[in-house]
Amino acid sequence: MTSRHPVDPQNQNTNFADDLTNYDADVFTLDPKVMAEAEAPVIVMDAKGVPLFANKNAVGFANGIRDGLFPEIYQLIRRALTTPGGVVELMTFEVQRGTATLELTALPTTKNEVMILPRDVSMDRNLREALIDSRQRYRDIVEVSSAFAWETDETGKFIFVSPRGALGYRADDIVGRFPGKFLLDTADQDSEHVFRSQKAVRDVPVWFRRSNGRDACLSVSSTPVYSREGVWIGTRGLAHDITEQRRRESEVATARNRDRLMTYIVRTMRDEIDPLMVLKGASEASTRALACSHCVIFKRNDETGDLELAAGDADKAANEIAHQALHQMQKTNETFDAHVGNYRLIGLSCHYHQRNNGAVIFMFDADHPEPTDGERAIMTEVADQVGIAIEQAIQHERILTLSRTDGMTGLLNRRAFFEELKRRHSRLRRENAPAALMYVDMDNFKLVNDIHGHQAGDDAILTLTQVLLDNVRPSDLVARLGGDEFVLWLEGADIAAASARAKTLMKESAVLGKYSGDAEHPLGISVGIAVHEPDSKETLEQLVQRADQTMYQVKKLGKGRFGIAAAPGSKDPAKIEV
Repeated sequence: MTSRHPVDPQNQNTNFADDLTNYDADVFTLDPKVMAEAEAPVIVMDAKGVPLFANKNAVGFANGIRDGLFPEIYQLIRRALTTPGGVVELMTFEVQRGTATLELTALPTTKNEVMILPRDVSMDRNLREALIDSRQRYRDIVEVSSAFAWETDETGKFIFVSPRGALGYRADDIVGRFPGKFLLDTADQDSEHVFRSQKAVRDVPVWFRRSNGRDACLSVSSTPVYSREGVWIGTRGLAHDITEQRRRESEVATARNRDRLMTYIVRTMRDEIDPLMVLKGASEASTRALACSHCVIFKRNDETGDLELAAGDADKAANEIAHQALHQMQKTNETFDAHVGNYRLIGLSCHYHQRNNGAVIFMFDADHPEPTDGERAIMTEVADQVGIAIEQAIQHERILTLSRTDGMTGLLNRRAFFEELKRRHSRLRRENAPAALMYVDMDNFKLVNDIHGHQAGDDAILTLTQVLLDNVRPSDLVARLGGDEFVLWLEGADIAAASARAKTLMKESAVLGKYSGDAEHPLGISVGIAVHEPDSKETLEQLVQRADQTMYQVKKLGKGRFGIAAAPGSKDPAKIEV
């Protein structure tokens, strides 16, 4: 087809629109050879839908029409012949490879024929539908996902955020602003870099501030965006809220750490056999587990009811500060949590069956970070365990006391006295010091029980017990061997000191007279004394034997007296004095 109206370059103002739309039959003259060799498919059909001509790229389609495979064409032919200017229509046909979509342009000719120009748009249509499906899929995923989509430009500023916004902010509140404005730590440049990264990143945790001011942890994934020229123009990605997940992970980690530390503390306590050492182990293990400076434990005294230091650091200044916290706790009956001196103190009461039996004072350096909830939970559990350990220690002390003391008088019993006597005697031999062993036996005691009854006998024993206790020093030992027999160990006493103490006892024991069975048999005491000299090599058994034999010699000579045994190895009799 050749134009018969060449453009005159000298006439630039010519109205080409009028010239182009003017009808000229010669303009539409088509060269049959050109049509036959055209790359675009061309078919000419008569009014009945019979193909009259098809070029090389339309032969297959024309043969299919002739074979009746595409009956839809006949409808198209009729519409084209009755529609001025022809019609353009999309039609989908079944073919061997599946389906094919053709865009058919049907143009009526002057001979009541129709020229059809088919164009295969299957790929375009599939791509368009795939793109639409992909966009819809993206919208659906973004809508139902907890994540929000975002995009930033080359400056790092948000240029797009999911329409529903994020973290309580509207999309308009975020678009046009930098990510750093929403970071929990606005100086955290590493986190902000995720939003303008020029390489793909996956699941980077970033802490944000919600619109209500609370913290939020987001897992951010991003990929860079490039222009058609390969220039980086921004970053886009997704971010989803993992705050609850992080909180649960933190709780699980805290619980595991708490269990690990408590297992260590409890195991340390249980490895101790001596209940009193358990408290020392608890103090040391708690100090290490909680990274505190000191852990001081107080235990209730079973006799006085006072709280006494049971375990802690050797630092006297620290223990004094712990005593201050304890005093405050006893006044307010509350947990102590305050700074005292250079320490941050947290004091907790210990209980056993709702009864307060002690306290634990945890002492941290003043600059130590605020204890976490997990650390505070450990302190509470330690206080509970220590409460149980304190009760065990108290029970142990009770049992130990019962096993070492006389049930009636509270004095040492025979076994406990001689166990202690062995240690004292061994020390004397090393230190080359004197001491005196004094046996005391009541005179005419049986007659008291026979005439006045056993209650009077018990009262007499208790009276003598008090006389003995009133006349000894803290370093001395007093024991009841059984019945009306008593024994004293006078630490550092030589013969003169032992004699003076015996005279005092004889004088003070006159108070027993009121329990006498009758006037002819007064209740009194007889005393036998054996003195260990500094340079003596005498064994403990020999010392005991001398004292015991001397007491019986006194009994044999009339009672109511005291005697001092002769020196070891001497055949001289004991010196008996009134």
